[in-house]
Amino acid sequence: MSQGLTTYAYRPSERAQEVLNLLKGHVTLDEKTILDIGCGLEPVSEKFPRVYADLIGLDKDRRCVRIGKENASLSLVLADATSMPFKDESFDFVFCSDVLEHIREDAKLMQELLRILIRNGAAYVQCANKYQIVEPHFLLPFLSWVPRSLADIYVKVTRSGKNYAGYFPRTRRELLALTKAHRTVDLTYERTLMKIRDLRIKSRFLLAIVSFLRKILSDKSIAKVAQYFSIISILVFKN
Repeated sequence: MSQGLTTYAYRPSERAQEVLNLLKGHVTLDEKTILDIGCGLEPVSEKFPRVYADLIGLDKDRRCVRIGKENASLSLVLADATSMPFKDESFDFVFCSDVLEHIREDAKLMQELLRILIRNGAAYVQCANKYQIVEPHFLLPFLSWVPRSLADIYVKVTRSGKNYAGYFPRTRRELLALTKAHRTVDLTYERTLMKIRDLRIKSRFLLAIVSFLRKILSDKSIAKVAQYFSIISILVFKN
């Protein structure tokens, strides 16, 4: 699966607001030069307030870039995220959402991301969690928990697709290990709490569970546990 081709239940504007809420108190986008890695057909970054100095989207899928150039207002670049055509320290802020789980060479991507980021610049990185109870792309329970060979059979038997090729969800520890040399703020709990409070959960199965738990537990109590089975969100500051 190419960068940026995941289908989402929420509009880009809703996802952009979610990111902006997480960035509050940590980062401002005012007068920043921003890169959106794996921007896809509907760049979330395009819904950010127009307070930035410049906004560039990057995707390796020719169709995304071609259609994007016809409809999007941001500048678009056709390139692979593991080998970006930018000079060192070219951007103040990098947005990399739901891309890492589609790339096997995660360390190479993170190295490139940090290379093009200015010193003291920030990057918001979001990635599917290997231990999500309901896998976010196929919406199948425990899909990313099982061995690859069984995952392929699971996807095929449920008629959800041909196989599970091209998906590499990370554990929280694996993602944090990629940024251990830089100051990293883990926003997974905050994002999970926001989802629980707003009940913005696209899996009906999980929505039913969370709705029931809210009757007997506080949102914060649920989030403290649920964060270990939720999409991972981190904010990295380059040293």
